Amino acid sequence: MNMRPRNAIGLALVVSALLGVTPRAQAQAVSEVEQLRAQLRTLEERLRQLEARQLQAPPAAAAAAPAEQAAPRSVEPGTERVNLALSGQVNRGVLYADDGTASEVFHVDNDNSSTRIRLDGDATLSEDVSVGAVIEVQFESNSSSAVSLQQDSPVGPNNFTERKLEVFADSKRLGRLWLGQGDTASNGSAEMDLSGTSVVAYSSISDMAGGIEFRTAAGAFGPSIGAVFTNFDGLSRDDRIRYDTPKFGGVQASFSHVDGGSWDAALRYSGKFDEIAVAAAIAYADAASRQGYSQLSGSASVKLPIGVSVTGAMGGRDDVAGRDPFFYYGKLAYTMAPLPWGETSVGVDYTMAEDVAAAGDEFTSYAVFLVQSVDQVATDLFVAARNHQLDRPGTSFDDVFAALGGARVKF
Repeated sequence: MNMRPRNAIGLALVVSALLGVTPRAQAQAVSEVEQLRAQLRTLEERLRQLEARQLQAPPAAAAAAPAEQAAPRSVEPGTERVNLALSGQVNRGVLYADDGTASEVFHVDNDNSSTRIRLDGDATLSEDVSVGAVIEVQFESNSSSAVSLQQDSPVGPNNFTERKLEVFADSKRLGRLWLGQGDTASNGSAEMDLSGTSVVAYSSISDMAGGIEFRTAAGAFGPSIGAVFTNFDGLSRDDRIRYDTPKFGGVQASFSHVDGGSWDAALRYSGKFDEIAVAAAIAYADAASRQGYSQLSGSASVKLPIGVSVTGAMGGRDDVAGRDPFFYYGKLAYTMAPLPWGETSVGVDYTMAEDVAAAGDEFTSYAVFLVQSVDQVATDLFVAARNHQLDRPGTSFDDVFAALGGARVKF
C-alpha cells in the first residue's frame, strides 16, 4: 500500500493523540516525517537521472569494446568455398638526377617496389592439399627506372602490366606446383636481403635511376645506367611451370621450365643460428634457346640480434658475343628503434659490374640510405643518395648523381 506524505503526518498525529503523546513529542514526530519526505524527493530525482543516463549509454557489449576498434573488413569471393584476400601498395617518390651537364627533378613511381594490386584466392582440397590462384598487376606512372633527362613528359605505359597470373597446388608433404605467369625458380636469387632497406636500395641498383644516361664532357649522351648494369637475377617473371620442394631444415629446391625452352634451378635457405637470421640463395639459369646465354647468380644476408646486417650478391653470364659479364654487390646496414613509430634502418652499399654493355666497361656505384617504418599506418618513409661511374676504354663519361625520397603505403 502506498501512502502520501501528507496522510502519513495526519496518521502520526492521530496515533499520538490516542497514545497520549505530548504536544512537544507530536511536533518532533512531524519534523521527522518532513525529513523523510525530503529524502524521498532526493531519491526520486537520483532515480530519474540514472534512468536518463541508461537510455543514452550504448549496450554493454559495445561499451566494453576498444574505443578504436576497426570496422569489420571482408572481400567477398565468387564462391563460398574459396578464401580471397586483397592487398597492394602505392610507392611514390621524388627523384633528383644530375648527369654532370644538366639536372632534373622527376615525380616517380619507385621501381624498387612498384605500385601494385594483388588478389590471392585459395581453397582446401584435403588436410594435405590446397589449391589457389594469384593475380598481381602493377601500374607505374613515370617509373624511377625509366625516366630520362631527354624526356619532356612522363614515361611508361598508362595501364596495368602483368606481374603474376598463376594457379598453384600446394601439398605439405610433396611441395608446390605453379602454372602460369609468375616467378621463375631463379628469380630473386641475387636479391636476398634482411637489412630492411630494400624499398629504396638493394642489389638491383638500376631500379632507382636506370634510365638516366651518362654524358661525355662535351655533353653527348652515352649509355644509360640500366644498359651498363644488371644483377643477373635469374629469368625474372615469365610464363612457366615451376615446382618447389618442401623445406628440409630451412632448405628448399625449385625448378622451372619457361615458355620458349629456357629452364632454371635454385636452392634457398632461411633460418636462424642462435638468434642470427640468415637468408641465402643460389641459382643457375639456361636461356640459350631464347637469349643465347646461361648464367649463375647468388646472394646471402645475415642479420645479428643487435640490428647489424651484412648482405652480399654476385652473378655472371656466359655470353655468346664473347663477353663474360659479371657483377658483385655489398651492403652494410643497421636497424634500430629510436622512435615509437617503428624500426629505423640505415645503410651503405657498393656495387661493380664489368663488360655488361661492351667489352672493357667497368661500372661502379655506391650509396647511403635511410628507411623509417611507421607501423600504425603500414608506411615506409625512405631517402637515398647514389653516385654512378662508368669507365669505358676510349671514352670519358661524367658521373651521374641521383637522390630519391618518398613513401610506400601498403594495404
